[in-house]
Amino acid sequence: MAEEENQQAAAGNEQEAQMAVQHVYLKDASFEAPNVLELNQSGAEPEVNLSLSQRSENVGEGRNHVVLSVTVTSKQGDKTAFLCEVQYGGFFQLTGFSEQQIPYVLNVLCPNVLFPYCRSQIGSMVSAGGFFMPPLQPVNFEAVFRQRLEEASQRQQAEGAESGGESE
Repeated sequence: MAEEENQQAAAGNEQEAQMAVQHVYLKDASFEAPNVLELNQSGAEPEVNLSLSQRSENVGEGRNHVVLSVTVTSKQGDKTAFLCEVQYGGFFQLTGFSEQQIPYVLNVLCPNVLFPYCRSQIGSMVSAGGFFMPPLQPVNFEAVFRQRLEEASQRQQAEGAESGGESE
């Protein structure tokens, strides 16, 4: 009985980790169709490329501002059919996360919240531009985050090996 009370008291002392979305907004959006008159109307499948980037900053007291940028480029041969870029920002209140957990939250959980907004805006803009594009598939931000960590680790090891060789 006393052990159970100690576990409950310990659990009460630990702050539960929470992420609260305070505000999501469209920061920037652009659509260009630079070569629409020069495109082949044969119905050939265009090449569509997606690129992602994000940035975040702590604005104080556990509040973080995250901006997710999604760029979609469609080419037909060597001509750009359209270029669509959308940036969505969000303010997230993070409480109870350890310092080790914060990068994961900012690079995985927050973009997971923002991406559907970007995807919807891109779909609307591409459609309004007179183009058809299949829906953008969900992005596995956890895999992207782990890949970036792995690349950073490999760079550090390579730099360490280079500087270790010079110091001898």
